[in-house]
Amino acid sequence: MTMPQPLQRHISLVEDSLRDLFAGHSSPLYRLMEYQLGWRDERGDPLEAPVPQPRLHAGICLLAAQSTGGDIEKAVPAAAAVELVYQFTQVHADIQDGSQQRHNRPTVWWIWGPAQAINAGDGLHALARLSLLRLHEHGGPPADSLHLMQALDTACLRMCEGLHVELLFQERVDIAPEAYLKMARDKVGALLGCALELGAAAGAPSRNAGASLREFGETLGVACQIQEDIQMLWGQPLSGKATGLDALNKKKGFPVLYSLDHAPIAQKRELGTLFFKRVLEPADLQQVTAILDKLNARPHAQAAARHYLEEATRYLDGAALAPEGRRELSQVATWLALREGNP
Repeated sequence: MTMPQPLQRHISLVEDSLRDLFAGHSSPLYRLMEYQLGWRDERGDPLEAPVPQPRLHAGICLLAAQSTGGDIEKAVPAAAAVELVYQFTQVHADIQDGSQQRHNRPTVWWIWGPAQAINAGDGLHALARLSLLRLHEHGGPPADSLHLMQALDTACLRMCEGLHVELLFQERVDIAPEAYLKMARDKVGALLGCALELGAAAGAPSRNAGASLREFGETLGVACQIQEDIQMLWGQPLSGKATGLDALNKKKGFPVLYSLDHAPIAQKRELGTLFFKRVLEPADLQQVTAILDKLNARPHAQAAARHYLEEATRYLDGAALAPEGRRELSQVATWLALREGNP
């Protein structure tokens, strides 16, 4: 999936920084991590042309640095760090979900097994923290590295909490809207907000700008989760998962929760019966989407994503951004939340 141009503008700097982090490591474990990053094939051999992958968190981190008038290169270690944390969670999520493919490639656990995939995921997390410690190489004082590491670790914990709650929801149909919104804010918004905060702090230290951009990212994360729920049923998920996989795993995205809340009793029972099956089959998923279509769940979900996008955008007012920076952040946010706009 093509990312908006502002997210791709400086991504080569992140790729160089990531490769530098891996340089000098000879353990076979690093081949698994480099495979996850799109640099190796299924045999662990280097690829002449790396597999294109969205570097959303790295890109938005550097865009935050640019939008606040900072030095892009100073923010590169932070951008690499948030990208590595995201990759760490994807390796582990693939094991939890039993996902055999992501971005049209076999997942790490499917090739090397769950145990080695866990090692690879943990290695990516460790490299993320080491990347932040390199901020001093760009002139940042040690105290800045500690502050940003605290922000990254806090976001990582919240993301794990969100993933934990999402798994709990798989066996339930009585999910309150507030519980879903908190899960989305933690699972998706925490790291997006952290990426923006780290970009602002590493690029041009301003606690006010960083706090406003963090709130922007966390609220945008709710809109992103709702949109991913839509794409999981009717489109192309940004996560690179196969369409429908999360629903087959009995995850209840926003369209399903909306329908359970608004459907007549007969359709609520029908949805409940389907989601309480031991195993969902593709034919069951077709029944689910047919019910959701009758209830207009997709347009209602799109309206909810738009609502949280608008709420998120209001936080940009407190970030003291240059007009062009605000425009580009709004453009990226619209694409993430609604899949609208020219990437």
